[in-house]
Amino acid sequence: MISELFSSLAAPVFAAVLFLFFLKSRSREINGGEASSNAARNDGTAGGASSTHSSTGVPETATSAGPAKDAAATDGTAGGDSGAHSSTGVPENEMATTSGTAGGASGTHTSTEGDGTATCEYEVFLSFRGPDTRAGITNYLYTGLTDLGICTFKDDEDLREGEEFAPKLLRAIMQSKILVPIFSKNYASSVWCLKEAAQMVECTKIEGRKIVPIFYDVAPVEVRYQTGGYKEAFLLHEKKKRRDEKTIGEWKAALSAVGEIKGWDLHKEGENRREGEFVKKFLRRVFNELKKASLVVSDNFVGVDKHVDAIMEKIGTKTSETRIIGIHGMGGIGKTTIAKVIYNKFSHDFENCCFLGDVRERSKGNGIQCLQKQLISNILKRECTDINDIHEGIQTIKVMLSNKRVLLLLDDVEEANHIDALVCKRDWLGKGSKIIITSRRIDVLKVPEVDDCYELTGMNRDQSLQLLSKHAFRRDSPSDEYINQSNRAIDIAGGLPLALEVIGSLLYCTKKEMWEATLKMLESVPHDKIQSKLKISYDALNLRQQHMFLDIACFFIGYDKDILVLFWDEPNFYPEVAMEDLHNKSLIKINEDNEVWMHDLLRDLGREMVREKSCMNIEKQSRVWDHKQGFDLLRKHKGKKEVEALHLKLDHQQQYWFTYEGLESLSGLRFLDVEGSMENFHAEERLCWHDSPSNVLPTNENSIIGRDGPT
Repeated sequence: MISELFSSLAAPVFAAVLFLFFLKSRSREINGGEASSNAARNDGTAGGASSTHSSTGVPETATSAGPAKDAAATDGTAGGDSGAHSSTGVPENEMATTSGTAGGASGTHTSTEGDGTATCEYEVFLSFRGPDTRAGITNYLYTGLTDLGICTFKDDEDLREGEEFAPKLLRAIMQSKILVPIFSKNYASSVWCLKEAAQMVECTKIEGRKIVPIFYDVAPVEVRYQTGGYKEAFLLHEKKKRRDEKTIGEWKAALSAVGEIKGWDLHKEGENRREGEFVKKFLRRVFNELKKASLVVSDNFVGVDKHVDAIMEKIGTKTSETRIIGIHGMGGIGKTTIAKVIYNKFSHDFENCCFLGDVRERSKGNGIQCLQKQLISNILKRECTDINDIHEGIQTIKVMLSNKRVLLLLDDVEEANHIDALVCKRDWLGKGSKIIITSRRIDVLKVPEVDDCYELTGMNRDQSLQLLSKHAFRRDSPSDEYINQSNRAIDIAGGLPLALEVIGSLLYCTKKEMWEATLKMLESVPHDKIQSKLKISYDALNLRQQHMFLDIACFFIGYDKDILVLFWDEPNFYPEVAMEDLHNKSLIKINEDNEVWMHDLLRDLGREMVREKSCMNIEKQSRVWDHKQGFDLLRKHKGKKEVEALHLKLDHQQQYWFTYEGLESLSGLRFLDVEGSMENFHAEERLCWHDSPSNVLPTNENSIIGRDGPT
């Protein structure tokens, strides 16, 4: 039976199934319900923007290693209450969203110290007692944070007791989004540490600042109530009259407030604590939190300032009222780029931010429920899984988010009922919320709740020439000898940023003869047939690159580039080089998280070519990305040899059955993309599933012949 199954399916499909599961767990976040605002990546770029909001983790850093238990890791804000509301506490295992810099956790803003030295704007402030932790946990954290590009303040000098609070120190605390007191046995004996603790509590009154305490070798209760060594430290302060009674009272109040916060409790693990593992978890969480608030956009966009200023005025930068603004225009015109720039400008003023991208594509099937889950999860900062239908999701949004001031971007909305399910009424979200909706259709935005709309039109000739030149010549203007050809190219593009980018990239480093031949082909295509113009770049690819393009368009948007390289790896073929060529031709983007992204027009082009090649016959379609069509295929027993790739999405509320004959006829299958739980997936014949992780195995053991455990 095993040999028959392998002969019918071909062994690589099993490795591919495992690969897809691993890949999903590591890098794909386009599914709803995940607490990440970095979901979809379809960006109508004015010059190649890319969206990044993955929580796939961070590189390992040079910290002490070793297999470890999970450190008790929860965190919150000063104020004592441990509820979900961001002003009172951050839910367990999740830090609150902070207003990080665009593109992730990197200190991109600069300031100048009194000596003229440029310094980054601090994002994390470490407060610690030097003799206790400087050479150990503090050093590990500081090294790890800075290695990740997170601008972190750590004073390396021994601070003298009684010294006035330095302006540099105060500025570092006020700048930092995340404030980290590392409580050790002698923390309270330092006047300087107590000053820092009091100032950190004061700074939490500024929206977007969070205290994330680490209880290193003292219990939270000792900090909260100043018992044990902390009691002795305060008795000594009072005895030596180091400060007046009022100041000492403020210090105690600060410790009480911070001690109430659910932080990282390493104390309870005692000598068994695994600092290396803790540091990795801490870095991962800080990294993800600092990158949530802002979206990445390309440096190559042109002419966006006028549009941004006009839309910002409609939203109302100085009004405290809730505003819902729509941006409409044709595909590829740059709606997503403009919306992201505006989102980033506002994000620093909002503690609750959410980006729901590619709503048109993700809303298919049960996608609206997934989008509802993601919205709720992002704002409440905890996973939301108990939404069974759209109406339940609406009720949950109304009840749970009505007191949250939210910045929300709904990108590429296709139907009015998508808005109805996510933000139909302005009172679903707290007062002062700002909602931006992009759509290709103005009629979708003509609903009472949308306050105003802005139409995004094509670029003028000067802007078009500049954008084309950025990609064709890697400069802001064309060479003199290419002026005429460049003007013909911008006429072909019709002011559409995506077309300018793709055409410019196609012509980069080519001779005049190639320019002439390419422009003639493009000029023969009707002006309104933008996809046909984009297809010329596809036709210029070799066969293997074309297959990769179609794989990405149908399945792999949002996946990690390095894993895809492994997936396509074959003797005498170098997928890294092929992907670089796709990137250079602007057919794909590789964002800062190493994820592969493709514009929705190019994605639609690829999928349409797959459909056309099969003459719209699903049984002859090489790639089947629609999960409903995938299950229909499994129920048929003949005529599916052309199917190379198949996507199945499993709903835990439904039962799924497949037969041996249904799999046998898929003899050309290269990989099977399975999304969801295998709990309700039943095989009438037995299935040999090698290297399957335990969380995807069917519960009915009779359907499994053998299993190789995870490596």
